Amino acid sequence: MDAPTIFDLLDRLAFLRGAPSVVLLLAAAFVAVVAWDLRLVIAAVFVHYLLAGFLFVDVLDPRLAFVYTLAGLFVTAILLVTAWQVNWGRRPSGLAADEASRLGLADTRPLGPFSVTQRGLLRLGFTTAVFGAVLWLTRAPGLFASTVPIEPAYLEPAIAGLLALGLVGLVTSAEPLPSGVGLLLFLSGFGLFYGFLDQSLAMTVALVAAQLIVALVVAYLAQARYLPVDVLD
Repeated sequence: MDAPTIFDLLDRLAFLRGAPSVVLLLAAAFVAVVAWDLRLVIAAVFVHYLLAGFLFVDVLDPRLAFVYTLAGLFVTAILLVTAWQVNWGRRPSGLAADEASRLGLADTRPLGPFSVTQRGLLRLGFTTAVFGAVLWLTRAPGLFASTVPIEPAYLEPAIAGLLALGLVGLVTSAEPLPSGVGLLLFLSGFGLFYGFLDQSLAMTVALVAAQLIVALVVAYLAQARYLPVDVLD
């Protein structure tokens, strides 16, 4: 039996094409920004890359869209290994209050069965507001009318949502991994937008390289923040 091609897989998953991918993608991006557990964040990033691949098919050659998705899987793997190495971002046990303050690790506050930080609540508020604005955009498309054609206008909420949610995640977190995830979401939105302007192989390679470089830088910064200096040396 021959292995299925990219086009065979697209035919089998045709029910996800279009608006369903946009809705699920925005939901995954929302979770990636507001989730308090890095395991949920990375799972949402993984789903976001898979769904973004379906949307890139409507912008780029399917083979280039597959390259972007494959790069997203490598980025997710880098984030997963890094999060595991830093114990999923938890505070080291036995850390004194002055040491935690020096490292910039915020104290958590109980919220029902969960523990959250003030910055986390701020991020939740901003993300919810942005998500509501993106939902409103679905009722009045045309934000990118000069760039996005009428046929794939359903991509506008995905582009705006990824750009806005990515910026929220980037500016409302002081931790390398959550901030890096926000930047990666922003780059996905930028890639979808710029795909209508330049569909060349060189541009696709540049976007893929940017994603991989961001993931590697975030991995190093996260390890430098949480791991002992002698481990990094």
